[in-house]
Amino acid sequence: MNKKLFGLMFLTLSLLSVACKDSMEVRTDNKKWTVYVSPYKPVLCNDDHTSEGFLALLKNGNILLIFRMDPGIKGDHVGTDGYIAKIEYDPFQDKWGEVQTVYNSHKYDDRNIHGGVTEDGRIVVFFRHYDGVNTEGRYFIYSDDDGKTWSQLQKNPSMNDLQALKMKGNMSTGQMFYNPDIGKYTMTGFLYDWDENRIYTARRRYIAFSDDGSSWDEFYYTSDGEEYRMNEIAGAWCGKNRIIVLQRDDDRGFGHPFVQTESYDNGKTWTKPEQTNIPPNLHWGAAPEIIYDKGRNLLIAMGSDRYSRPNEQNSLFIYTAEPDDVFGNPKGWTLQHEILRPNAKLGIDCERPVNGQFYGYPTITPINKNEYLVVFTERAVMDGSEQADLYYFRMIIN
Repeated sequence: MNKKLFGLMFLTLSLLSVACKDSMEVRTDNKKWTVYVSPYKPVLCNDDHTSEGFLALLKNGNILLIFRMDPGIKGDHVGTDGYIAKIEYDPFQDKWGEVQTVYNSHKYDDRNIHGGVTEDGRIVVFFRHYDGVNTEGRYFIYSDDDGKTWSQLQKNPSMNDLQALKMKGNMSTGQMFYNPDIGKYTMTGFLYDWDENRIYTARRRYIAFSDDGSSWDEFYYTSDGEEYRMNEIAGAWCGKNRIIVLQRDDDRGFGHPFVQTESYDNGKTWTKPEQTNIPPNLHWGAAPEIIYDKGRNLLIAMGSDRYSRPNEQNSLFIYTAEPDDVFGNPKGWTLQHEILRPNAKLGIDCERPVNGQFYGYPTITPINKNEYLVVFTERAVMDGSEQADLYYFRMIIN
């Protein structure tokens, strides 16, 4: 038997054994799927501000985490020295490699990093240039050799129509996903702006398409959901010409969970946004994540809470649903796990004080047909600046 395959099988069985014993599993009588999670471990825990990214499955079976790195003790959530970095994960040995630079403008903060991988392995990274006040522009780059080399900076038309939209320029993008119904890669996003009192002055959701990830000229704007303070976004194709979107409601308090919109025609038209049951008990939800497991016909959604309950209670939540259970029924998601934030849990490496809200921002990708890798962000104020650390766990669906 191949040594790597044997090692992966052994590691998966070991993680499953640990997860069954130690995970905070939530059971219901009518649950069709059972999700097991391993205990989380640190990816990067140091003075750097490491946060916000996505996972790319490589051709050799390893996984590349692409994220924002704001280096040093002065690195911060609102710093302006951030750049795009990468670190490789070997799931067979359960080991992370060394941090390397992907892109650094050396002039702007390179932030709000999202992306995905095409069927033939092209890695696409979306981000924006931020000068500390406004966004200079929105861009993407791509790699055809597992992230070793990268294209020149590419401007994204769907994310730069600011004059027409009267926006100075914040943005939020969701991960890239493939839609086999139309044979195109898809990315949902949101453009928004606010004044000094954080009152929204303009906002617009959009959806963009690409044949191969190298250009995103095909796009159009959709309704902006005026009844909610729409913000961060995540979407997934899930069969039968359907796309589902989860989005943050930026009215930051109790009673404002994620909202959901649905398309039945591959993104041309959308339903009216409605509240979901993510997070539970109407707590406020930070950045959503959603992925579709085609083999199981199963949607996996993740998010974290902030603001609406004490910091030491902030958690990461894992939900599942078959598409038919939640289309037209946004409160039909099944809670699988509530995972307490690392800074509030004893007995972990590189402990930090619980002196701020949980960051969250989970990202997920398959390791194989039964297992997923999840990375998320924790944070604390250290020496006068916000330090953000990356953690990971592995998840098995039975």
